[in-house]
Amino acid sequence: MGTVEHEINDGVATVTFTNPPKGFFTADMVAQTSAIVDDLENDPAVRVIVFTGGLNDVFIRHFSVEEIIDMVGALKERRAQGLADPRFSRTPLRMLWENVDNSRKPTIAAINGYCGGGGCELALCCDIRLAGPGDYTIGQMEILIGILPGAGGTTRLARTIGTAKALEWVLRGRTFHPEEAAREGLVHHYIDGDVLAAAHSMAREFLDKPPAALAAIKQVLRSSWGKTTAEGVDEEGDLFGNLIATDARALEMMREYVANGHQLKKF
Repeated sequence: MGTVEHEINDGVATVTFTNPPKGFFTADMVAQTSAIVDDLENDPAVRVIVFTGGLNDVFIRHFSVEEIIDMVGALKERRAQGLADPRFSRTPLRMLWENVDNSRKPTIAAINGYCGGGGCELALCCDIRLAGPGDYTIGQMEILIGILPGAGGTTRLARTIGTAKALEWVLRGRTFHPEEAAREGLVHHYIDGDVLAAAHSMAREFLDKPPAALAAIKQVLRSSWGKTTAEGVDEEGDLFGNLIATDARALEMMREYVANGHQLKKF
């Protein structure tokens, strides 16, 4: 049985997935991760969430195919009994990915190894994806075993790199080594070194930024898909007005900027 562990240091939570020897994700790990993500989301002391793998060269390899095969038997039995299929659009895995995607806190995937199928789906839910060195691949390879991504991989990949490229990649089951993934825009940065340390360093950049402003930025950008430009700008304006009217930290930072001769902090 795989384990999902987490630790919190100075406002940065690190969630680590470990399921030797291959690093598959399982239904039990979905339940563990869901409970952890809920706790972290509701903990005001946690400002940033980082996800990483606990095995050498594995982030999350993919969801357990054995468990998917077992699911086929359960589906056939339900149909034989005249029962309706369960709603795969509302599975625990789908709901977990939605919770990560909709988190009000910055999320970072520190990809330290194989990241396929469900692992790639999780990475696509994160705001920022960093990939470290190694002989591994990242991508939605489900077609190579006769299926398609089942918990948001198609839609989130298209959102990330565009529909045309996503269609080719998913139809062909294309995966990419980390440096190539960065060039293609699948991850934000290739890190030629300790990817978890790089993720923690980036996470610390968010600690002195107002949580309300970070959450508002995430909300307006995430919800812009499917909206007209005018609708997106309307929502942005509403969030802007509410933020400056209600968030004391935002006002404090603006005053600091003016008092310091209009000098921005650099990272």
